[in-house]
Amino acid sequence: MKKQRIQILTPIIVIACFMIYTWYNILFTEYGATWRHYIGLVFFLLLVFLFFKNYIKAMVATGIFLLLATFNALAITVAITTSSVAFLSMSTPPVQLLSLGIFIIYFILNMDSLIEMYLDYKEAKDLKNKNSN
Repeated sequence: MKKQRIQILTPIIVIACFMIYTWYNILFTEYGATWRHYIGLVFFLLLVFLFFKNYIKAMVATGIFLLLATFNALAITVAITTSSVAFLSMSTPPVQLLSLGIFIIYFILNMDSLIEMYLDYKEAKDLKNKNSN
C-alpha cells in the first residue's frame, strides 16, 4: 500500500472506530439517533466507497466530512457536544472539538498530498486556459 493511502486511511480508521461505537450505543442502549447521526453514517459509507474507488476524491471528501463534523452538520459521536470561545462581544461558531482534532491530524498527515493536488489542479487549469487562447 502506498504511503499516501496509509496517510488517508489513518483518519478514516479513527472515524470508523467512533462511528462503530456510536451506532453500537444507539442500537443497544437508551441513546437515540438524531438527523446528524444519520447524515454522518450515510456520508461515512460514501467516504469508504470513495476510498476504494478513487483515492483523490476520497482525500478531499475526508476533509469535507471532518469539516462538516466539526461545524455540527453531522455527528460521529453519541453525544453531540460543542464548544465555542468568546472574545469581548464576539464568539466563535460552536464546534465539536473531537472532530476538529481529527481534522487537524488529517491535515498534518496529508498536507503534502493536498498541496500537490492543488498545484496539479492549478497547472491543468492554466494549461487549459493557455490552449484555449
